[in-house]
Amino acid sequence: MELDARRFEPEARVGADVCIIGAGPAGITLARELIGFRRSVLLLESGGFEPDGELQALNEGAVFGLPYQGLRATRHRQVGGTAHLWNTSIHDIPGAKYAPLDQIDFEQRSDPLSGWPFDRANLDPFYRRAHRACGLGDFDYDSARWATADRPCLPALDAATLTTGVYHIGPAHRFTVTHPAEIRASEHIRLVHRATCCALLTDGARRVTSVVAKSDATKTFRVHASTFVLAAGAVENARLLLASADSGKAPGNQYGWVGRCFMEHPRDYALRLVPRSSDVFREIAFYDLHRSRDESWILGRLALGESSLRSLGFDNASVTLLPRPRRRPWLEAIGRVLGPRAMRLRHSATVGYGWSSRADVAERCDRLQVLINLEQRPHPDNRIVLSSARDALGMPRPELRLQWREEEQAALYRLRAFLADRLSSLGLGHVQVSNEMLPDPNAHHHAGTTRMSVDPRWGVVDGDCRVHGTDNLYVAGSSVFPTAGFANPTLTIVALAIRLADHLAATA
Repeated sequence: MELDARRFEPEARVGADVCIIGAGPAGITLARELIGFRRSVLLLESGGFEPDGELQALNEGAVFGLPYQGLRATRHRQVGGTAHLWNTSIHDIPGAKYAPLDQIDFEQRSDPLSGWPFDRANLDPFYRRAHRACGLGDFDYDSARWATADRPCLPALDAATLTTGVYHIGPAHRFTVTHPAEIRASEHIRLVHRATCCALLTDGARRVTSVVAKSDATKTFRVHASTFVLAAGAVENARLLLASADSGKAPGNQYGWVGRCFMEHPRDYALRLVPRSSDVFREIAFYDLHRSRDESWILGRLALGESSLRSLGFDNASVTLLPRPRRRPWLEAIGRVLGPRAMRLRHSATVGYGWSSRADVAERCDRLQVLINLEQRPHPDNRIVLSSARDALGMPRPELRLQWREEEQAALYRLRAFLADRLSSLGLGHVQVSNEMLPDPNAHHHAGTTRMSVDPRWGVVDGDCRVHGTDNLYVAGSSVFPTAGFANPTLTIVALAIRLADHLAATA
């Protein structure tokens, strides 16, 4: 069922068994999973079914630290959430790269803030269900099973240091069209759009009693439910909790962790591979976007092996190879004048995915961009806080404080040297390194801010994603990630949402 909050009477009261705040991939998955359990669900979405500039303006917020595209450009208010912004295309159909977190991503490492309350095996059954929900092929990330005679993995790689991995590619319309249509057709779920949540109200003890929401600056309504789930993204989940502080304490913020440990997936453009000959483009065809044995779409990548991650102590990372057009003198001149920031733009100019099917790629391109997707460590000072400025609905705007620290850059120098050495040893060509470059933080993969922890002293939610110190408030989405690995977060977001749905059904 679909409802437009603008049609509610002023000060209306609505109720359900479960209230989910946010209709992006996390909220939509959770609501869809609850269809079969016959619990009444209200799914609240700030946006509508079409883009709306006034609603997008609610995403505005200041950023201090790293050059960043901003909190408006990296988020989206609309049914389907940020899936509307996905930019990995298959024949002009928007999609995204999918991969699960690795086992080591769940483990306690040298960073004291690393470690999840459970291991990868706990999440594997939900990853399999998430694969189906995302419209992907078999849940299989063993690269050898996807290689063919025409597209082999590089034979000189090894599992210990640098190996081959894969991404599965899935369409955005699963979350922007298909799943919303199933929810709208359900008798047990009401999808309420144009409904912006502004505060959580509590009983002063351990329970959230209602949510205050607005359809515009003049019309307020309340939602009452037995269970509430925040699924509005890493920025908005933290913002709503902080804005709901009662007597100075926001829900889950007993130890000050709400908003902290914001993480991105910085992308590094410092390495280029100059191939020994045009044959290299054919030899590495597996590492391009291509149809697989089950007709799904696969993108090969280079992955750090067990020894690199454990013995050498690297943070997780992944490498994709993208042909770069031959040098353009005018762009090189701009780079020399404008310096490192222009260099980042210059080095990021590539031929897109699907290059291996182009007959002219060897004629048009003379280098390969070695694009490194990096894990960013959780740091308490990378955080979302509330501004003194307010949006059109009267809510405090968020501020993002984000830094790339010296120790992170030092670790990146080590990783660049390691990858340059390993790639050179493969006999593909010569590797160039621009060590003066800083990574680009704009992957739009927000994580952290309501981190998961066994002990309330180190996080905001427990292993079931329930907010510490509450009985009926949960969080869905990548804001609960204690660490974020290198991988695009959507597959883990969907897996955790399915896991949470099972928990809510079992405890009803």
